Amino acid sequence: MKGRAVLAALGAAAILAGCGTADANFPAETVCPSPQAVPTSRATPGTVSPQAFVGRVRAGAAELRRAREELREVYPDDRFYRRDAFRPDFAAYADRTLCLARELRALQAPTERLAAWKARVDAALDELAAHTAAGREAVRRRNVSEYREWYRGADAKIEAVEAAAMASP
Repeated sequence: MKGRAVLAALGAAAILAGCGTADANFPAETVCPSPQAVPTSRATPGTVSPQAFVGRVRAGAAELRRAREELREVYPDDRFYRRDAFRPDFAAYADRTLCLARELRALQAPTERLAAWKARVDAALDELAAHTAAGREAVRRRNVSEYREWYRGADAKIEAVEAAAMASP
């Protein structure tokens, strides 16, 4: 009788260990590609064009939205999908978002006037990156509750980046 109780406890522990744990098949975070260069000014060669700088930040914000929409087309609701492709697809989305957020964050404002605007964009990018990294980790660990938390906040984080980028510099 005591042996059966021990076996039952071990079986239950094995089942519980399978919930919320990572596996070796989850993709490692990808190395981000080299950032795109921002065009320089024709009037002052070697100096980043303020218009090109603002355009690059705004295009990056739009790209973040596109990445989210592409993921939503395949996985339209807050369910943690059991399909084999979900976890690698989510990792790819998260990596794309994180790389773009880091690339945009690394851009240096070419003028003092744009520095304050860029600081607001950077704050929103930092929030998005932290939220996305938490979502990636939730999916890696198969933590459905944390995934749903990511899902509830993902659009708001992207909207905050878009709002900051589209604000008047």
